[in-house]
Amino acid sequence: MARPGTVAGVEELLVRVAVPAPFQAPFTYRLPAGSPAPDRGVRVVVPFGGRRMVGVVTGPAAEAGGLSLREVAQVLDEEPLVPPPLLDLADFVASHYLAPPGECLRLVMPPAGVRASRAVVRLLRRDAETADPVVRALEKGPLRVSALTKRLGRDPQARLARLKKAGIVGVEQELGGSGFREVQVAVRSETEAAPKGRAQAEVLQRLAAAGGRQRVADLIRDRPSLRGAVARLAESGALRIEEERRLRAPSELPTVDGAPLEPTAEQSAVLALLVEAVGAGGFRPFLLHGVTGSGKTEVYLRCVEAALERGRGAILLVPEIALTPMLVRAARGRFGATVSVLHSELSVGERHDEWWRIREGEARVVVGARSAVFAPMPEVGIVVVDEEHDAAYKQDESPRYHGRDVAVLRAQLEGCPVLLGSATPSVESYANAVKGKYTALRLPRRIGPQGLPRVEIVDRREVLRQGGDLILSPALKEALAARLERGEQSLVLLNRRGYATSLLCRECGQQAMCPNCSVSLTLHHGGRTALCHYCGHEAKAPTTCPSCRGAYLRLSGYGTERVAESVARALPKARVERLDRDRAARRGVLAQTLAAFEAGEIDVLVGTQMIAKGHDFPRVTLVGVVDADVGLGFPDFRAAEGTFQLLTQVAGRAGRGETAGEVILQSHWPDHYALGLACAQDYPAFFEREMEFRRTMGYPPQAALLNLVVRSEDPARGRTEAEALAAALRASAPGRYRLLGPAHAPLARLRSEHRFQILLKGHRPKMRDAVRLALVARYGEQRWPGIVVDVDPLTVM
Repeated sequence: MARPGTVAGVEELLVRVAVPAPFQAPFTYRLPAGSPAPDRGVRVVVPFGGRRMVGVVTGPAAEAGGLSLREVAQVLDEEPLVPPPLLDLADFVASHYLAPPGECLRLVMPPAGVRASRAVVRLLRRDAETADPVVRALEKGPLRVSALTKRLGRDPQARLARLKKAGIVGVEQELGGSGFREVQVAVRSETEAAPKGRAQAEVLQRLAAAGGRQRVADLIRDRPSLRGAVARLAESGALRIEEERRLRAPSELPTVDGAPLEPTAEQSAVLALLVEAVGAGGFRPFLLHGVTGSGKTEVYLRCVEAALERGRGAILLVPEIALTPMLVRAARGRFGATVSVLHSELSVGERHDEWWRIREGEARVVVGARSAVFAPMPEVGIVVVDEEHDAAYKQDESPRYHGRDVAVLRAQLEGCPVLLGSATPSVESYANAVKGKYTALRLPRRIGPQGLPRVEIVDRREVLRQGGDLILSPALKEALAARLERGEQSLVLLNRRGYATSLLCRECGQQAMCPNCSVSLTLHHGGRTALCHYCGHEAKAPTTCPSCRGAYLRLSGYGTERVAESVARALPKARVERLDRDRAARRGVLAQTLAAFEAGEIDVLVGTQMIAKGHDFPRVTLVGVVDADVGLGFPDFRAAEGTFQLLTQVAGRAGRGETAGEVILQSHWPDHYALGLACAQDYPAFFEREMEFRRTMGYPPQAALLNLVVRSEDPARGRTEAEALAAALRASAPGRYRLLGPAHAPLARLRSEHRFQILLKGHRPKMRDAVRLALVARYGEQRWPGIVVDVDPLTVM
């Protein structure tokens, strides 16, 4: 700890505190007189502007230099709630992504609802060293660390660490304020007190039938009038009322039998290396490239099993919440109640309880989406990133971190292996495997008798020339009908939600545009509602053109709503359901729909990319892709990679059971290499083809990217700011990186702000340092108003 500063002759301790707000550096506060110096990672309440905020101590501060500082209002924790590797991880995210440290620390801290916590020391062994002052102090009962410190007159941390290691004392965190939900439980007492009246007798009979212990609410559920009898029995001593923690468990798909499957020879070879690495400990990154249906999930679960056998935990990441129910179900079938789930769709109470189950060691296996990489698990034995290629691992708001890359660093900080798995690895990860930075593992064959599905590409240009349906080609329609007749299931993919993509005026040619963004409005609910997918603007669909007042408006394009409508019209006897972000936004719909489809209650499931990966539906024998070209038209260097990955993944959903699968891709561009190689599931050939383009253009992994976006409601001011920053960056490090721009971003206006883009290509640390210096020089160390910094962007839209 640095020496305290001096203000007006009074010696005081100063600390740096990061607040959860968009500030690029912590603030300095003074501690109340006589307060001990809090450790790094302790939460404190500090005055900030006209309000109070919960911040995190990042360390001691230097002398104030005569400045008058505000005082810390309250120290919430006696010791940090998260282990040091997580604090280091938050520091890395802030440094690597040029993100505000307070926002990064919020990722690793307890969720909303957790207020003060106090460390309580308990004596575990009465036959312990009675000469030790800590043991003597605890003989009359547990004490808070703060009370123990006052009683001993010195800091007991070193002594506590020794006693904890010897198993003599235990240290627990007690929550203050909002915490776990407590419920009353009735427990039969040994007292022989006789019941008075029939009501009391009935209560005791019910309690005896329940084994002598039952929650009060359950005991009297069908007869609330018995509550008075319960109270009187508690007063007489015939029973006692205890408080019991009631966990708010997330509602996922039900657990199924999780008996391990016998591994194939290829799985056994892969597992031999992975289990050895888990047992040896130490950081080691692996890339598991396994075709769809090759048994990657079984490999993940056996790696988790190896970590648990060695007394360590495991973190399993999936890119989307839609994939958590299946993996949670499989994990719980194998490992039981020790499995926890973390994702943003949980309620505040559920997230609170799951976080603390992990923190207290009750849950040793964490399954979740991107943010689960920050789970407060001690002693992590392996980190698994499923579908590591998926763009959903990249957060599109501050802090703009990539979950896969953060997972690799988490494993490095924890000293454990990390396993990245995919049927279509990202070009960056595969390049790391080619260079030997990652250990490459392969599962080249699908498990099961049928092998990979047969793929057919339908040329939609020819279909339309012959007057065919705009959405369902004759080949796809016939294949859907054949599956329905045989009692098999089908998936239909269109990676575009809504009913229609735009509303076009046939008189002036204008589209209905979002008033806040430079994009056309998407039509939903059968074309009755116009919605912007970027800012959320919603309005009733116009009946006349906003530009010329013409009355002749035409719906253009189509999304999943209209595709589901077309399928239902073509197959009137089919049970058709839709699953996309609009449907999944309603709580419980995602899990219910997937469960119904797996149970065979749905014949055709229409959806976006959330149905394309990670699912295992043995009854699915047909996959139809309505428009395989959706992603190829984007002005994005990853367009071909994203298309190849999506088509390969969705094709892998067909034929995973006893019946052979078929895939029909409808395309206006049937000769594109991404489609042909996806049909062949030839990833190595695609990688070589794609790397030629990346090397020529200087895109990742050939060079790193940093995207700098200047936002302003005034376009002239925005352009001026962008030009000034670009000039400073060109002058700061000539030859160290290439700079493109400034120019209008592809999405030139978003949420009423005009956007100007500066793109840097080159060496990441040099670009990052140059951007930080330029922004500090122009705006100062604390706030960079109107600036978006995206390090390693997945898209430059």
